Amino acid sequence: MSDSANGQALREGDLAARDLADALKLAGVTLPSLRGDFPTVTDRPFVQLGGASAELVRELAAWIRARA
Repeated sequence: MSDSANGQALREGDLAARDLADALKLAGVTLPSLRGDFPTVTDRPFVQLGGASAELVRELAAWIRARA
């Protein structure tokens, strides 16, 4: 993958991460390590969801289940 394509994929990952962060904020959830990242072996934009406390993950899971 070229540097240009790599940079574009990173920008797309960052945009996707910001989009998810904004949506989660509406639910009162913040994933502190959420960020775009360089593509993996698939050469596709990638997002690192990052770490979160077990309590936060359970709250997020309950929120998702309540709306599924």
